Amino acid sequence: ERFPGFTRSTDTRVPVAEGKHIRLQLGDAPLRLQEAEWLDFERTLDLAAGALVRRLRLKTAQGHTLEIRARRVVPLAERALLAIRFEVASIDYTGPLTLCSSIETGRQAVQQGDDPRIGVHGGKGLQVAEEQADAEGARLTQRTHHSGVALICAQRHRLSPGMVPTAALAGEGRVEQRFGATLTPGASVAIEKYVAYDDGNGQAGDGVDAVLGRALRDGFDAIAGAQADTMRAFWQRAGLSVDGDPAAELALRFNLFHLLQSAGRDGINGTAAKGITGEGYEGHCFWDTEAFVLPVMAFTAPDVARAMLMYRYRTLDGARDTARAMNHPRGALYPWRTIAGRECSAHYPSGSAAYHINAAIAHGIGLYLDASDDLDFLSEAGAEILFETARIWPQAGHFNPRLDGAFCIHEVTGPDEYTTLVNNNWYTNRMAQRHLQRAVDAWQRLSADRPDALHALAARIGLEGEEVALWQRAADAMYLPVDRALGIQPQDDDFLAKPRWPFPSREGPHRPLLLDYHPLTLYRHQVCKQADVVMAMVLAGDGIDLGTKRRDFDYYEAVTTHDSTLSAPVYGILASEVGQDEKAWQYFDASLRVDLDDLHGNTDHGVHMAAMAGSWLGLVQGFGGLRVAGGHLRFAPTLPKAWKGYGFNLRWRGCALRVDVDARGVRYR
Repeated sequence: ERFPGFTRSTDTRVPVAEGKHIRLQLGDAPLRLQEAEWLDFERTLDLAAGALVRRLRLKTAQGHTLEIRARRVVPLAERALLAIRFEVASIDYTGPLTLCSSIETGRQAVQQGDDPRIGVHGGKGLQVAEEQADAEGARLTQRTHHSGVALICAQRHRLSPGMVPTAALAGEGRVEQRFGATLTPGASVAIEKYVAYDDGNGQAGDGVDAVLGRALRDGFDAIAGAQADTMRAFWQRAGLSVDGDPAAELALRFNLFHLLQSAGRDGINGTAAKGITGEGYEGHCFWDTEAFVLPVMAFTAPDVARAMLMYRYRTLDGARDTARAMNHPRGALYPWRTIAGRECSAHYPSGSAAYHINAAIAHGIGLYLDASDDLDFLSEAGAEILFETARIWPQAGHFNPRLDGAFCIHEVTGPDEYTTLVNNNWYTNRMAQRHLQRAVDAWQRLSADRPDALHALAARIGLEGEEVALWQRAADAMYLPVDRALGIQPQDDDFLAKPRWPFPSREGPHRPLLLDYHPLTLYRHQVCKQADVVMAMVLAGDGIDLGTKRRDFDYYEAVTTHDSTLSAPVYGILASEVGQDEKAWQYFDASLRVDLDDLHGNTDHGVHMAAMAGSWLGLVQGFGGLRVAGGHLRFAPTLPKAWKGYGFNLRWRGCALRVDVDARGVRYR
């Protein structure tokens, strides 16, 4: 349906050429792993070195015994490079061996089926535009069908003594190089394979020839060593420990590793809800990037947090276009879900109506600035985002004369997607208040410290002091009611007047209500998909007394299904604050292992980046009690009964901080 403002196109992530393939032939016969007897197999994700290691000892159908060892690195120092060392050792085989190294296309995107969490559709696959292969290397170029965007994938190799090129093939969406050698018992051969990708968005040094040239020059050991150094530096910044629960510590490190490798580090690409691990949500970025993932990076890898925000700056024009489509004559409204910067969801009740995404991005900017005091970022990018997004609130809200001039915001959707198009969503109002105040503070900071930069920015976007004063007035007058009868914050003007959810709970594995009930059925009841008011208590709960927070927790926990993986970590953090220690532990454990144990039954769509981030937040903000208020760090640690102690590292304004907690107390250093 094509109503005004409805999106008419979408971005989607589609499979690209796969360059990791290396196949074996013994003589003229391909080695088929499914037909061989596996004698021993081990696969290790080396979190310390940032490498995936595999070892397989097998007996072929012909009775020959081989051992295959592979080590794979995707170096964080390069924009798009894959490095593989692949070694084959003979135990009792004598004869010719061929290694077939290829780049292949043809894999189709996962179809949605009946689960809307995957996406609208898989998109149309890329078409192959060029294929080349010879003894020196191979490359394959793909293009999109409509926009003509080109992606080049190329490979080069280094060979161990005794291996020589024997053939090169190209055609039918596949390029391949073959290398031969003769094996004898006790001998081994190896190749180092380097695969580079280039979509044209990087710098001159990111082209495939330049990247592969550096890889061939340095060799696998140097690349793997540099990766290990990078990871060592990260773990020094983001180090953590759990005394008495090594499984929890390992899961936390596993989650942190996924966050680091999936976060947009180049300022060009965003951080998708599934990272780079699967096709769920079509590769789209949502508000949870700034609400969950960015805080982790701000405290452990500030350069990555900055790059994540630069992606939002790069897509600011798309947010301006979204604002115009939503009838706002000025300002910027970031889309609910996007890749390139424009709205990709036409389901406006739970999409475009979620104006709180502007506040989430402002929250991320504010937290990054608190943690880094990066005035250059503020003057060059952050202030423009804050100002342009703050402009939306006076257009979306109004000073209500029936409520003594309180600033009210109507027809929006908060984090809870089972309650949509409401007036005065408490979370949205609270976060809008903080957003407006952040924008005013940025204006005042630049006025004092970078007046020339502020003058140039204000002139370029047509911003004057009177508009900034309006933001302050709206923030001061924000409508944030408390229900007198219950002593809690009402989720919105009507939520508490609705009936409770009447349907019986489903037995068996967790299944979200959205898969079985029409949205209107959900909207008519007091049922929450995820934390909403509770989320406000965690992100902006300073100044609210503990008794009110406890009542909020108790009330909303009873009506929340936690059908979103964003919910458990938030409830766990507030549970720690209000003294619900057992529940804090249960929620922490749920977010810690949501993907390792596939608790929501959809990890095959990709891991849940926000839940992974939520596990770290559960440790640091939940058990550690970390809050940032007024630009200052505050802690209120608790110790779970299952642990003897725990500790974590933080970065704060260029300094390293370590917090250790055990039964004796807390140590800060």
